[in-house]
Amino acid sequence: MLFLLATPEYNNVQSNTTKVKVHLRNGVAEIYEQHQDLMGKVENNIVEIETNFENKIEKLLFVLQDAVFVVSNKGLEEKSEQKGTGVYIYAKRAREITSNLSFEEVSKQYEIKKLELEKEIAKLTEKQSESEKSLNSVVSSKVLLLEEDVEFFKKVLQIVKERK
Repeated sequence: MLFLLATPEYNNVQSNTTKVKVHLRNGVAEIYEQHQDLMGKVENNIVEIETNFENKIEKLLFVLQDAVFVVSNKGLEEKSEQKGTGVYIYAKRAREITSNLSFEEVSKQYEIKKLELEKEIAKLTEKQSESEKSLNSVVSSKVLLLEEDVEFFKKVLQIVKERK
């Protein structure tokens, strides 16, 4: 089974995938070869895959941000000779959770984003007091993006902490 995880800055392709586990709104889907075509939003932003590499089962875990997935038995291209089940996940951002992923490194990235967010909110609060508008009407897109980044790193930290 083919597994493809794509983000603007990261791609991961596994051709020897045996199982993909993804959380949906109404439960957990475990996808195997010849699974029915399916698409949806990854609800808890976590996907687990199992691959068979040199007769050894390897489990990979990814934390995703704003991810959607598609399961297809037709392949990416209509005329493609390679048929079989493919799981395609498209996300804004992805982070593979490995045993050598440093909690300190992720924590540092989280703190940087959190400080950036606090600075941006302070700027907006300062502008608000000058113009007497409510903060909600002044919230910038930069604040919204920083809030998403902070939440993403918070989720990565939580997962890394659980696995240690």
